[in-house]
Amino acid sequence: MTRRTGRHVTSRVRARGWLRTESPVHVGGLGTDPSEPLPIALDGLGRPYVPGTTLAGVLRSWSRGAAPDALLPDLWGTAGEDSEGGASRVIVADALVTSDTRLDDHGLPLSPLNRAFLEFRPSVGIDRVTGTAAPEFLYGRQVVPAGYLLRLEIDIESAADSDPAVDEARMGAFLAALSAGDIRIGAATGRGLGSVRLLDDPLEVAVERFDSPQGLLAVLRGDAARVRSKTSLSAVEPELPTRREFLHVQVVWRPLAPVMVRATPSGLSVDTLPLTTRVDQRHLTLVLPGGSLKGALRAHAEFVERTARFTPDGAPETTASHGESGAATPRAASEDPAAGHSAAFRAQLDQLPAVRGLFGAARDDVKDRRAGALRAEECTALITIPETLWQTVTGADPLPMASPGEHAELPAAVRDRLDDLGMAQADHVALDRWTGGAADGRLFSVVEPHSVEWEPIRLSIDLTRLADGREPALALLLLTLGDLAEGRVLLGASVNRGFGDIEVSEITLVGGPWPKQVTLPEALDGPEISTIAQAWTDYLAQEVS
Repeated sequence: MTRRTGRHVTSRVRARGWLRTESPVHVGGLGTDPSEPLPIALDGLGRPYVPGTTLAGVLRSWSRGAAPDALLPDLWGTAGEDSEGGASRVIVADALVTSDTRLDDHGLPLSPLNRAFLEFRPSVGIDRVTGTAAPEFLYGRQVVPAGYLLRLEIDIESAADSDPAVDEARMGAFLAALSAGDIRIGAATGRGLGSVRLLDDPLEVAVERFDSPQGLLAVLRGDAARVRSKTSLSAVEPELPTRREFLHVQVVWRPLAPVMVRATPSGLSVDTLPLTTRVDQRHLTLVLPGGSLKGALRAHAEFVERTARFTPDGAPETTASHGESGAATPRAASEDPAAGHSAAFRAQLDQLPAVRGLFGAARDDVKDRRAGALRAEECTALITIPETLWQTVTGADPLPMASPGEHAELPAAVRDRLDDLGMAQADHVALDRWTGGAADGRLFSVVEPHSVEWEPIRLSIDLTRLADGREPALALLLLTLGDLAEGRVLLGASVNRGFGDIEVSEITLVGGPWPKQVTLPEALDGPEISTIAQAWTDYLAQEVS
């Protein structure tokens, strides 16, 4: 009988800590109903968690840096067809989502997240022709709110043919990247989801030796000599590929009209409510999802490029989609109008290379399909709403019943508290074109954030991902930001009914061509703009199909 032995391990660097969710996180799980939102991953006990494969995957992706083909087989292993393959030396445990850092006697989290605290993020595509929701482009996903914790457990095992000092440095690089928020978890990271940050305390880092009796005894006894600080791990270079290059943009703004994204479902006494997110377990605030901000910027970027591509006689270039055969895709197929309209909308989204580079492609048949380089973070309001107040507004707490035929109203005390927070209930009605009176069944109410302050809008652009299309994409970004600064980009819902107007006080950029922070006017007047402008001119001279 062949004798089997395990992998020879001479030392191990171990990290035990907590990741705090800085934005909502979605790691997909098993769904049973296609009509329901995309579900969150649940463990065998029905508790939200992040699988170790997900954490290992994002760590591996980050470690490749600007070289996506760098496999790092000495660290992450290889999948060989013969005996040449090897397992990863990085071991990552499943991360349970919790509300605090308490552990039981076995080192397991004591306070798993209650599934009632999961939030919902809706997503809808707006058709550029009709201005309404595009067919087959409405979906939603469950998310873990910001402010909760993930248990982090990582080991890197060193063998005789690996350098323990380099492995320690790599663990230090992982922990430093997690502390800086450079590693995202889960889906829709370009929409602002998946931001996590490593807590400095509690954090346990230990280096353990197994190649001597003294080292083994130290591990068994739990000697304090094993414990290391996070900074002490970086004694040598981690030998990782060059890091990716990013451009960071911050937009300081204030609303001139109500700015909100509609929540689903409607309240019992108020028909339309603004979308909220949790600040902590007892307080909420308003939120503009990154997907909404990114969608508004993408629509305007398409408008900018299509305007720039007008021919001299004023006729716009074709917007029809062409497949490999060169035949135009119709806007609606007679056998399935909705599906045809949806296919044409996706083709329109993917037609412009600079837009596609910044915001990503929607179709599977695009040759250079990849995630967009631009990431829009979620933008939250600078107010704190008690959950008890919001439960009354949404109807989770019972209100006095209205008389038959009457519309239920919020109590005066609740309206006063909303007014103190910069929000108010507004009633709207459609007028009958024949009688001139209120149309039957057309009365609805909205909680409008008429005087709410917001945090800055934060964008980041992965310049490494843009590759050869970097300069044209930067030119399109600067033109879009210029229109945003001039108030030509509206944010949120109901922009055709007076919502969404904003005033921008400052836009700053740092990274890429601008290693030191500059304002948008300084960037447009700087020496770097000549190369970007010439690349934009050359790009517009190229035909797109």
